[in-house]
Amino acid sequence: MSALQKSILKNKLPPRCPKTSGISKLAPFGGGRRKDYTPISWKKYFERYLDVETEGGVFRVYLSPEPDHPSRPRIITLHGGGYSGLSWALFAEEVTSMVHCQVISMDIRGHGETKAKDPEDLSIDTLVRDVEQVLQKLFCEDLPSLILLGHSMGGAIAVRVAHLPSLQPCVQGLAVIDVVEGTAMEALASMQSFLRGRPTHFKSIEHAIEWCVRSGQVRNVDSARVSMPSQIVNCQTGELAINEVDSYVPDSNPSGPEPTRHTPRADSIAEEDDESSEEPPPPSDGFVRPAAVGDGNSSMKYKWRIDLSATERHWAGWFRGLSAAFLGAPAPRLLLLAALDGLDTELVVGQMQGKFQMQVLSRCGHAVHEDSPGEVARVIATFALRHRLTTTTDHGEDMNITGFTMPGC
Repeated sequence: MSALQKSILKNKLPPRCPKTSGISKLAPFGGGRRKDYTPISWKKYFERYLDVETEGGVFRVYLSPEPDHPSRPRIITLHGGGYSGLSWALFAEEVTSMVHCQVISMDIRGHGETKAKDPEDLSIDTLVRDVEQVLQKLFCEDLPSLILLGHSMGGAIAVRVAHLPSLQPCVQGLAVIDVVEGTAMEALASMQSFLRGRPTHFKSIEHAIEWCVRSGQVRNVDSARVSMPSQIVNCQTGELAINEVDSYVPDSNPSGPEPTRHTPRADSIAEEDDESSEEPPPPSDGFVRPAAVGDGNSSMKYKWRIDLSATERHWAGWFRGLSAAFLGAPAPRLLLLAALDGLDTELVVGQMQGKFQMQVLSRCGHAVHEDSPGEVARVIATFALRHRLTTTTDHGEDMNITGFTMPGC
């Protein structure tokens, strides 16, 4: 609480109205700016999707338009745990406007629209085999030039895929986003606590998108509007929320009648204040925690697609040995981080020896590619151009992509 606020309270003057999602908690007497949390269809960013059947199940793959020449690279994007292939939607639009390439984004086993035969088997070996088989089914024996790009868990998968003998000759680039073995292994101890703090259910798709942005899971509203519906399912139908987006009708008042004075909306979260406060936010933020509701609560229409807490036995396997595997990958390597202090000792030594290129994108959360899709696209485009894997588009030339340098490389 600021000194000014303390002074106001001390003099018994009315405190400022705390903000909710566009409506003051003293509504209808107060009003405010409300962000647009309505969902956006994936069709705005990808041309089509394919459901690729392998021995492990049926895997959903989203594709941007094919490049103008078969020699152009395919960027294979692999999402993190709990996310989906649509977390790369804005990135796909940006990078394909800069350089000639195609983005191929798949829903990993247990996520999104993928329907695996054993969705609970998220061991690193199984996940790597899934990617290998999907790519082989997509391209048969005529594999094109590949750039593997993975975020968090997806980065760990990408690193292992780069070592596969069947794909190694085609992998021309490897880029991982915000995943380092040392820090990832340290963070596992607190992961269950973090997951317990998340809501279990949401009243509407807008409600889920709002939480996604306000909680900081994704700081870019536009990205959350397309990616969050692919992370939740309708409790009644069991279908992914993205199947409802095209016919979605925004709920202007999901809580029912207009709240009376001193009654906050039940589905709102307090806006972040301009000044920091020493007091914790009120517990009634409209989101249901595990202790508060079960699946039978009729007012809560959506829940998470995957129960991440149940995958704990696989977490260590994703990241153990990751730094050595990254440094040993035969393809050119790029590491994108949200903070420089995330490097472990092995990578610090490797970076000093020039074994990989590195870029730190500040003002981003863990989902760097969603928070700053344009900047990530520019870094990946420059990486591809540096290794002569593709050429710039007309738009890329206007942006002077070739003249962009990456500090810390």
